Amino acid sequence: MNAPSAHVSVVNVNKVKLLVKMSKRRLTEEEIQFALEEDDDNYEPSDTDSDGTNDSSSDESQDDTVTEEEDLEAPTSPENDSCRRMEYVWTKDTTNFVPKHDIPDKHDCIVTMSVTRASSELDIFLRLFPKSLFLQIAHYTNERLDILAEKKKKNIQHTCLSELMVIFGCTLVMSYNRVPAMRMYWSRKSSLRNEKISESISRDRFQLVFSKLYFNNPCKPAESSKIFYVEDVVRCLKKTFLAARTDSTFQSIDESMTKFKGRSSMKQYLPMKPVKRGIKTWVRSDSNTGYVYDFNIYQGKETQVMEGTLGERVIKMLSETIRAPEVCLCFDRFFTSVRLMSSLPFAAVGTCMPNRKNLPKLDVKLQRGESEMYVCNEGILVVSWQDTKCVTILSNCHNTEIGVTQRKIKDGTKKDLQCPEAFIFYNDHMGGVDLGDQMITLYDLDRKSKKWWIKVFFRLLMTAVYNAHVTHNEINHKKRPFIDFLVTLAESLIEEGRENLPQRRVRSLGRPSKTSKELKNVDHMPVHEESRRRCIRCSSRKKEKRTSENKPSSLTSTTIILSHNSGHKDRRKRQIKEIEANPTKSLGVDIPHNNTEKKSIQQHLAQQQL
Repeated sequence: MNAPSAHVSVVNVNKVKLLVKMSKRRLTEEEIQFALEEDDDNYEPSDTDSDGTNDSSSDESQDDTVTEEEDLEAPTSPENDSCRRMEYVWTKDTTNFVPKHDIPDKHDCIVTMSVTRASSELDIFLRLFPKSLFLQIAHYTNERLDILAEKKKKNIQHTCLSELMVIFGCTLVMSYNRVPAMRMYWSRKSSLRNEKISESISRDRFQLVFSKLYFNNPCKPAESSKIFYVEDVVRCLKKTFLAARTDSTFQSIDESMTKFKGRSSMKQYLPMKPVKRGIKTWVRSDSNTGYVYDFNIYQGKETQVMEGTLGERVIKMLSETIRAPEVCLCFDRFFTSVRLMSSLPFAAVGTCMPNRKNLPKLDVKLQRGESEMYVCNEGILVVSWQDTKCVTILSNCHNTEIGVTQRKIKDGTKKDLQCPEAFIFYNDHMGGVDLGDQMITLYDLDRKSKKWWIKVFFRLLMTAVYNAHVTHNEINHKKRPFIDFLVTLAESLIEEGRENLPQRRVRSLGRPSKTSKELKNVDHMPVHEESRRRCIRCSSRKKEKRTSENKPSSLTSTTIILSHNSGHKDRRKRQIKEIEANPTKSLGVDIPHNNTEKKSIQQHLAQQQL
């Protein structure tokens, strides 16, 4: 080992001791040499150094400065600067403070997919939810139908792209036109029945395909991820969402819950949230419109040892897909930490828990409207502001400027309060994920299912619909209500699917009666005879009846025998009146106006037939 220089400080020796204590192992010669020579040129001896003690508490005892050190692993090599132990020196002196990043200037987003103002709602949706995804879903659903057919020992018709478009269009109709049970959309009661759905697909067929929807191989491999069944759908939508639109200037990152109460290892319980049980999804969206750029489904606790907190890993993973450098991120206190703010390559602001690691000790006794600020040598600002409660915020892009905001007091009037600019900025740009959740949840398909991937898929389907709505508004430069877009898209999906179906559904009026079959293709009325003969309809009943209304045997091919009830008699009278008003094609003569002439004509025709 090379001898240390003559100006080695006692502080650096104590650093070596601290490294040994933290690493719980013997340090290499290179690590010790690096620690001893670090900052040796700037070392100034003090009175405490001569005693061999480290007076690190002297700085902490001052009123304006608090020093905290991050608990990182010992460096593996002296050349790796990123592995050095970082120090965060906090002070109240904000005179020379410069934020680490600047707040970017706002710019308009550009729709990058090939659509124009003439493009329909269906065209925009199919750019985000492509037909190739429909084909893939149809393929895996047919595999599941084959398994069912083999089990039931019967043939089951395969589904196709067009039928899936009809089914998904019907589910969108069900999202805004709700009834207690799904079967009621095909009810015969007009107050429950939905004509668009009942004319498009039968009830049994819809329920069969809907219950066997699969988005990946029905036989799940042993060593596959927890989101195997929706993995391909997630991969496809993440790609199309990013490619459809440029990154906005201000974006927010937050969690979103898909309601699910069944059994799953991914199910989360959040008692303080509106949706308390379900599948959690991390979402990055536009702060202004709620357009979803990227998302990741939370699969539970990782089995491997990961660096950093869960919130830090989520932010870094979602920010990896950001393409524009001038982006500012907003997130809540679950994600925010000092280490994240210093390592994130983007401007960011977020609320923070006051007991987070590496934060200075903040004063909790403030009056409403008062604030306390600390700045860090890494360009980070921490602000504690008293509203109805004390709130702490971290930012790497804000100065110590103070603005004005309005708050309601007990009598209902508004009062101006001093508020740091970081809080005003956070309140203006944090609600992107919540805005998208509000619109999607309003028309969500809330149908009971034991399969979590069904719930997640239809949540992603509605997310694609909402993204298409945002894109449609930006192309046409107008704000169209989401419900109008949703209704038009649902009807377009159904019509597009019905036009390309191999067998188009024909609305049935029920089983035809025997009387309707007997009256088919009849162009003249029966005649009256003296003798009573058997009635074709009445002879099929238990109690046989005879009638005098009949035709000669030569005209049996076009003979009809009416029933004896009053309804058929009334119909017969109406038909006789119509025949009397017009020439009869079968007889070739006019119907006489008295019974004597009728009988003579009938006898004459019978003789001709003989």
